[in-house]
Amino acid sequence: MFLIRLWHYFKGYVIIIVSGLSVEKFINICTRRQILLWDIERLNPTTVLMKMSIRGFKNARSAAKKSGCRVRIKAKKGMPYLVWKYKRRKGFVIGLVTFATLIYLMTSIIWSIEITGNYNVETSLLMEQINEMGIFRGATKRSINPKHVADTLMLKNRELSWARVEIKGTKLLVSVREGIEPPAIIPMDQPCNVVALKDGIIISVRAKNGLALVKEGDTVKKGQVLISGVLESVHPEFGSKNVHAMGEVLARTWYEVKREIPAKRINRKRTGLEWNKYSFYFLDFKVRLPSGNNPFELYETNILDKSPVIRNRFKLPFGVIIEKHYELEEEEQELEKEQAKELALKMAIERISEIVPKEAEIIDRKIQIVTSEGKEYLLVTVECTENIAMQQEIGGN
Repeated sequence: MFLIRLWHYFKGYVIIIVSGLSVEKFINICTRRQILLWDIERLNPTTVLMKMSIRGFKNARSAAKKSGCRVRIKAKKGMPYLVWKYKRRKGFVIGLVTFATLIYLMTSIIWSIEITGNYNVETSLLMEQINEMGIFRGATKRSINPKHVADTLMLKNRELSWARVEIKGTKLLVSVREGIEPPAIIPMDQPCNVVALKDGIIISVRAKNGLALVKEGDTVKKGQVLISGVLESVHPEFGSKNVHAMGEVLARTWYEVKREIPAKRINRKRTGLEWNKYSFYFLDFKVRLPSGNNPFELYETNILDKSPVIRNRFKLPFGVIIEKHYELEEEEQELEKEQAKELALKMAIERISEIVPKEAEIIDRKIQIVTSEGKEYLLVTVECTENIAMQQEIGGN
């Protein structure tokens, strides 16, 4: 029904009032002549309101004459009449067409590119690779294949373990995830040993190929051969054979972090004074507006992007950037002994979380206070269980 109404709107139709003693006869004649009538409504015993196409209205004149009814137009509806209405107002039509064209162009072009999830891979490098694919601010959305862009970034950057590219409104969103750099893989047909990745005490050895040289309880050093890829024959005359050693060696390992227990802490707070720097930008062109020089020596900055947004979705490619600089002042705070210990412990734990591998299992943690050169330090030692096996070419370092 909706499509039929839409069709009549584009073709144009009229709303007519038919009055007379033979209104039914008029309707029957129109029906026999296949003149379409719809939304018929009786106003009184001798008057009926109905809708009719433009072409049907022209052919209904003889039906009105034959039935003795009077037909008059109440309203003209549809696209043809709308076009005729504004036909002489050329300025309005040109403005309307221009506005519609600009809206279409502005919503079919990428105005901003946002890259998230990268830490080690430089954003500038990823942006350069995206630009090499012909994608930049101002490129049309139809020319971008998100899957191709994601696959290309994965191929060009071994550090990335996952990438996704999607278009939202006028923004190109590039989300990546970085993986751990994989160890060098030695081909299966190349002989190698399994050596210790770090110092530790052996818990268990599972040699899948090669000869295990250590056992449970042994203390090993970094680089020591754990599983040998050189197999000696029990008969000296047969010599030895080199194989591709493989296996898993679990060991107890230790990580240690020492942090000074501070007597004072430096706190920073805002003074209430503020200085702003303004810049106008369009796409990648940025012009700084006159605003003087930053009068503060110690400050923190907050950047605000004031750009127009249509319906909370389409961000326009121009606007004003406000760099807010807040003056800071430092003050020393004397710490109580417990506060100082908590601060040192917090810093030590943060460092421990950085140096302990994610795959290692922490089984014990010791905290002690040591004194050195008149200063107190907090010493945090964690004991872990992890696989310390690493393949190394025979004769390699």
